[in-house]
Amino acid sequence: MIQLRTRIRPPGSSRARPSSAVATLLSVGAATLLGAPPVTTISGHLPSGAPAASRPALSWRPCDRRFRCATLEVPIDYSAPSRGRLGLAVVELPSTSAHPVGDLVMNPGGPGGSGVSFLEQTPFPAGLRSEFNLVSFDPRGVGESDPVRCVGTAGIRRLIGLDPAPTTPSEVASVVAATKSFVAACAEHTPRLLLENMSSVATVEDMDRLRAALGEAKLNYLGFSYGTYLGELYAERYPTHLRAAVLDGVVDPALSTAEDDRQQGAGFETDLHDFFAWCPHDATCKGLLPGGAAAAYKTLLADLAGGRSIPAQLKPKYGGTVPLTLGVAETAIAGSLYSNQSWPDLAEGLAQALGGDGGLLAAIAYSYEGLQSNGRFQNQIAAGVATDCLDRPSPVGLSSYERLASELAKSEPDFGASEAWGSLPCAYWPVPPQGRPAPIHAPGSPDILLVGSTGDPATPYPWAVAVSHQLDHAELLTRDGPGHTAYFFSTCIDGYVDRYLVTLRMPPMHTTCPSTS
Repeated sequence: MIQLRTRIRPPGSSRARPSSAVATLLSVGAATLLGAPPVTTISGHLPSGAPAASRPALSWRPCDRRFRCATLEVPIDYSAPSRGRLGLAVVELPSTSAHPVGDLVMNPGGPGGSGVSFLEQTPFPAGLRSEFNLVSFDPRGVGESDPVRCVGTAGIRRLIGLDPAPTTPSEVASVVAATKSFVAACAEHTPRLLLENMSSVATVEDMDRLRAALGEAKLNYLGFSYGTYLGELYAERYPTHLRAAVLDGVVDPALSTAEDDRQQGAGFETDLHDFFAWCPHDATCKGLLPGGAAAAYKTLLADLAGGRSIPAQLKPKYGGTVPLTLGVAETAIAGSLYSNQSWPDLAEGLAQALGGDGGLLAAIAYSYEGLQSNGRFQNQIAAGVATDCLDRPSPVGLSSYERLASELAKSEPDFGASEAWGSLPCAYWPVPPQGRPAPIHAPGSPDILLVGSTGDPATPYPWAVAVSHQLDHAELLTRDGPGHTAYFFSTCIDGYVDRYLVTLRMPPMHTTCPSTS
């Protein structure tokens, strides 16, 4: 199965239900997306040997009312800059103050998440907007930054619909064939030079080029989810170029692929059961699922696992009538566990699907996988796989996936097996891995603020604890509660993070904040 669910997704911000992205798929009234900066094709040459600090400033232009856009040219291959260049789409929301602290660069996660879309769609607190120019970018190969290309919209829908945890020989053969077809499409439609240079290490080099182009001697950074891994690597590679870094939803770089799968599967398992326990105490959920959320979940998935699909009616440009399969349903369920604010939508989606209407669950799944208001998917799946496969080794032999899936299905019966199958594309990827799991230390860096949530399914809390011990200079701030990342889900967390970014003053040691809406 293509790694759809186990990838660490960008966090959602606080919003009313149903989410606007999901509602758009089901009804009229899509929001207009920010016009993205033009892309520089992979061609031409950059002057070799030019230090980052000597790069010219970004050429900003107005875009979509409040924002400014620019394109940052960087080498495709930092070890051989003359091989060509690519263009990174950069967006800025200028500070509301005449004298801000500086620029705050952020990454929303992924890998494969669009920083441009994230910044344009996320309402940041007024205090942070006053103190900083907020800056984000589409990492190399993502969104509008010379994107990795694999399959089109119909192909992505087919991938989402794959059996997430095949068991029989015919099911395994079907998933393997679809995975190989996807990988072959990536190799056919994306220059190999780009595929060879999609690692997180290369993105860290891009981040330092961005810092210099912004005219900043030191980087201020806010990374969420996978974006915390970029922050870790940056602190280790450029410790003296860093002023402040907040890493929210912390990735543990020391974990093997198998151990990562195991712990993430356990995290989603815990949040699913938290949802089950919440439902009887919520009047709406109890009314929708009078027999309980756990029973509804098991009934629906057992039905879909038997090969049945449920019709799902979306707007025509989003596919019209599409099948709600086991893969689509599990994607929607996992996506809904990123925030307990999505639990009411999940309850409603389960109730509708049991009644024969799979539209809401399909809309949640497609929105989660990056379906846009133009009816096309962002390339987050393709870019995410391209980065994952370079960043660390995955099993090569098919039997390794089958063994791990069988093992994790016993310990994490709801998500373990699909986690194990998640990195199967890397078994056939045309470029060998370049990274290896290893602890991060970043000697010489300033104090880094780590933020972890006790009920985070995608980046489990033990990862934040582990990294707090690995880094030479770090403090851990904890949010008590379910859901992925903390910054948008606790005013207490927001206050400590904003204060640190402005003053560099850390929270008191061992601070734990409650979750607040």
